[in-house]
Amino acid sequence: MTITPEFIEKLRDRISLSSIIGKRVKLTKRGNRFIGLCPFHNEKTPSFNVNDDEGFFYCFGCGASGDVINYVRETSGLSFVESVQELADIAGIPMPELRPQDSAKKERNVTLLSCFETATEFFQKSLKLDQSRKALNYLIQRGLTESIIEEFRLGYAPRVGLHQYLQNKGYVEEVSKLAGLISISERDGKKYDYFRERVIFPIENRKGQVIAFGARAMGDSKPKYLNSPESPSFSKKAVLYGWPQARERVKRNLPLLLVEGYMDVISVTASKKAAALAPLGTALTEEQISLAWKLHDEPILCFDGDVAGRNAANRAIERILPILEPGKTVRIATLPDGSDPDDVLRHQGADGLMHIIDSASSLLDATWSGKANSHDLVQPEQRALFWQEIRKLVRTIAHNQMRVAFGDEIERRIQKMRDMTRRNEALLAYNFNSGLHVNARRPRTGSIRRTQILLGLLISFPQIAIDKFDVLSTLEFGDLDCEKLKNHLFDILFRESDLDEKEVRQHLYDLGYKKTLRQIDEMLSDSSLNNQKVGIELDEAKLKVDEIISLSLAPRRR
Repeated sequence: MTITPEFIEKLRDRISLSSIIGKRVKLTKRGNRFIGLCPFHNEKTPSFNVNDDEGFFYCFGCGASGDVINYVRETSGLSFVESVQELADIAGIPMPELRPQDSAKKERNVTLLSCFETATEFFQKSLKLDQSRKALNYLIQRGLTESIIEEFRLGYAPRVGLHQYLQNKGYVEEVSKLAGLISISERDGKKYDYFRERVIFPIENRKGQVIAFGARAMGDSKPKYLNSPESPSFSKKAVLYGWPQARERVKRNLPLLLVEGYMDVISVTASKKAAALAPLGTALTEEQISLAWKLHDEPILCFDGDVAGRNAANRAIERILPILEPGKTVRIATLPDGSDPDDVLRHQGADGLMHIIDSASSLLDATWSGKANSHDLVQPEQRALFWQEIRKLVRTIAHNQMRVAFGDEIERRIQKMRDMTRRNEALLAYNFNSGLHVNARRPRTGSIRRTQILLGLLISFPQIAIDKFDVLSTLEFGDLDCEKLKNHLFDILFRESDLDEKEVRQHLYDLGYKKTLRQIDEMLSDSSLNNQKVGIELDEAKLKVDEIISLSLAPRRR
């Protein structure tokens, strides 16, 4: 079947855009156009405009736009051909003739979808049986309610039963095998159910039709998680789990998270704080990123807080950069080490999840820090390698304006690093030539006190640390914990120079400095310089830092 431009134009002429949109949206006539509440995002004041003369809609609130085919595709989750078919039926225009192979393919796909739907009903019924109590208890223990189990159509696959059930419903073995629901033993040729003794997660397409299954083992079976094999209706790299549920939540202006697992999607959705989608056991693909952008302009990558999760986030960034477009980006959330979103919700509740969402980094910041974290930036050869690699990443951005915008910001940051390094090198040379040296003796109690106050001020006012980097970096504090904290503080600010006090403290907490920070805060409080309690101003802090620096530098003749 070939759908020609002439056929599309005929379809548009026969159907008014407002008549299609008006079935779901209350439209009000305003001159030569209609306005109403946008169906693509939650709003109270109408900003959605429909122009029948031009056959075009546009929302001034969220930027959604297109023609009647775009509208049907986005609101109904249909493919291009399916959208054209639906509109042709409404207009009473026969579709172009199907070729024999097209007709056979369409019939096969309809049968497959019907088979998946029948299997879903079997799994749902099985979950309610007494012999499936272990699976149901597992879901309840994970905090899932009956309504959320029903919304995601969760089920259970017993050891046997599906194959016979499908046969009784009239599905031939060829269809069941094509759907990946039965397998044949290589040893004796016997047929058996592909999913056995597993909790079942139906995977739906954009229309809400089941096209595959994910499954979690209840016993010791390996692998722990198992997906349907690929079929004519299912390609892992082009599907995201939880699409229909996420679409409804995004319409309510909830943020969209890209997570790693089925339970993460379900738990985030149940929290009512965000929508969620997940790839199907594979690295996030370009197709899946583009699919997520159809729902939200700025989804948040929220992968597990372990090494594998961080690596997955870095790989995702490298896939996202080449396909960036104006107005389309992502943010990167950092989870506690070893935790996933489901863990956060169970141990910290919805507030814990919202904290992670609110503190998510921009794509540019995450790109910068992701590369910087793998280099020792104190070493000149490592700095040069870092600059080379970060510039190489920027060059992968295909969109010219996005590449220029990213490149300009990266060069600004590189220049800032250069300036800080040059000032430091110049000061070191001056100290050497003039006979100045840093007092490397272990400081007395009074010196430790000054050191802790100095660190407290630098943490409270990170900009001072950046401005005074040249001289501060030459000071040896003597106290090992303070010396290590100072070096880590500069390392943090080298990587992310725009952090505020709260963000700097969080980084230092994560590095294990909780006890040292508590001692520093106590010293600041005793010295009446506690920023939170007495409201010290920036200028006063600068003066105190200069005073401590001058006391710490000791001249010595060569």
